[in-house]
Amino acid sequence: MKSLEEVIVTGTKTKRQLSSLPLPVKLISKNEINEINSSRLKDVLDQQTGIIIVPDFGGGEGIQIQGLDSEYILILIDGLPLIGRQSGTLDLNRIAISNIEQIEVINGSSSSLYGSEALGGVVNIISSEIKDSLSLNIDYKLASYNTNDINLSTGLITKEGKKLNVFFNAYSSDGYDLDKTDNLNTIDPYNNYTGFIKYSFSKSNFSFFSSARIFDEKQSFRINENLFGDNNTLEWNSNSKIGLKISDNFNLESDIYFTSYNAEEDISSGDIIQEESYFDQFLIKSEVRGIADLGIQNKLILGLGYTDESLSRNNFYKNSITQSSVNLFAQFEGFAAKNTNYIIGARYDNYSNYKSQISPRIAFRTKIFKDVFLKSSIGKGFKAPDFRQLYFNFTNSTVGYSVVGHNVVIDVVSELTENNQIANLIVSLDEFDKKLKPESSLSLNLGLNYNPSNQLKLEINLFRNDINDLIDYRVIANKINGQNVFSYFNLNKVYTQGIESTFNFRPNERLNFIIGYQFLEAKDKDIKTSINNGEVFARKSSNSPSFILQSKEYFGLYNRSKHTFNLKIFLEAKNDLKFNFRSKYRSKYGLFDSNGNDFLDTYDEFVKGYFDLDIAASKKINKSLTINFGIDNLLDYTDPSNISNLPGRILYGRFNLKL
Repeated sequence: MKSLEEVIVTGTKTKRQLSSLPLPVKLISKNEINEINSSRLKDVLDQQTGIIIVPDFGGGEGIQIQGLDSEYILILIDGLPLIGRQSGTLDLNRIAISNIEQIEVINGSSSSLYGSEALGGVVNIISSEIKDSLSLNIDYKLASYNTNDINLSTGLITKEGKKLNVFFNAYSSDGYDLDKTDNLNTIDPYNNYTGFIKYSFSKSNFSFFSSARIFDEKQSFRINENLFGDNNTLEWNSNSKIGLKISDNFNLESDIYFTSYNAEEDISSGDIIQEESYFDQFLIKSEVRGIADLGIQNKLILGLGYTDESLSRNNFYKNSITQSSVNLFAQFEGFAAKNTNYIIGARYDNYSNYKSQISPRIAFRTKIFKDVFLKSSIGKGFKAPDFRQLYFNFTNSTVGYSVVGHNVVIDVVSELTENNQIANLIVSLDEFDKKLKPESSLSLNLGLNYNPSNQLKLEINLFRNDINDLIDYRVIANKINGQNVFSYFNLNKVYTQGIESTFNFRPNERLNFIIGYQFLEAKDKDIKTSINNGEVFARKSSNSPSFILQSKEYFGLYNRSKHTFNLKIFLEAKNDLKFNFRSKYRSKYGLFDSNGNDFLDTYDEFVKGYFDLDIAASKKINKSLTINFGIDNLLDYTDPSNISNLPGRILYGRFNLKL
């Protein structure tokens, strides 16, 4: 009998035992979340094999899975998407985790179920379920940089089986400064609040679920001695779901979801506002699913969905942009034999602003030897162009360059030409009569699982992602002031491939070792072709002569490490005392081209590889009170120029009181 922690819903939108799912998936249990004393979602994901936490220019932090950036990873709470990707990255620091039951991570394309933004994978956060008739949980963590994390949660189960969960989180920090040579902070002080409420009940043939969440954050910052600013973010979402049991073999489910994300920034000099910016996004999503049990563990799922999205943002050609889509999806889960199961599915998305998309996927799992299972999946994914790539209209007031969305280039460049700001066109405006195409991918995973006992588990997964029509920017015109006008095109064809492995050894009930490793190769196909044709040159230094680059000297895409490694050790001592040791290594990677050939080769400058080491201990005082102590980044490693999200050594203490 499998435990509750081994049940997952993200891969199929139905409950499945983790061990039977023919997809590359990770499940992070509530127990692991509690033991590592995490405060935000990024802290938990950073401990997982094959997942890299990547800072963005605005101080937020996203993830990278199988070498694919945050903009290709869909983040869900209870199966529904979060919005607010101002620059493509969804900031994981927005998500408190004390009310999380488990986290489910699907590697590789999941567009066959979830559509756009799931090209590279899905992270689904499952909120906690109340288990006692009445409960109250108080949790407080104090860490370096005056970081305070306060969590309150309560719940109630009535005699009729109705459940109510309420959660509140207050999080604040003084920020930190890694570079003492200037008067600016790396991360400025901030505080945020999260509220969450969930209500559910079920009868014999009817179930109802409703939840609401709100997130509010404020941050003040300084640009220089004269310019100061304020950031304010307000996010809310509401979800309602109804389930009907039509017969013993057929169920209907429907949900409707509303979410809003608003961010505002003011920059002032004294009492005078110098600059204002805003980002106001709203999304409505509804879906109806029919689930038919066809017997012998075969299941058919049919779904119909509708999404309507709007965005108002400064630096857009239009004040407000809207987009809607209708989708249809079907998925069949079946067993071909006693030890072989498979999933066949596809989704059709019809968008109002560009060409419709079809995203199929097939996956299977079979037993090849005793305790050895082979699983494989292949799927097509896509990512729709975001509003920024279509409608952006930004000119840097200091330097003078411009960035223009693909759909408004003709109008904007025509206006610049009339105002005598364009020196010459690099790209004909006729090129912008064509619509920007969605990015597409073909994702392949081939895995091997060996699980001879509860003490030993080995997982190996080979992966390959081929991405076509990658959207990137290029120069389309030169301006009179010597600067350029940029816009977005479907330019590149890239691939990521590698191997990921996890070894779990539990010699006894008190000791657990987890070792993970990923090798990654991520490269641009067009650059490889140019190198093979002898068309690419490099320099060892800015003053040295150029030479023809060899294919082995092409390192790959920016911000990708070839090697990552993690080790986790969990020890349960006597007298309810627990210890854990966690280490992660990331090998060198490059952030920019430093020798003038516009891509990353072995002669460019690299960010050095580094180890991150964390330790923690917890003691259960009685059945109600647990205390925790720990140190993150024990080695106190920092790299102020390149790794802004690594603040140095952090000491913390925490207590948890359950009533």
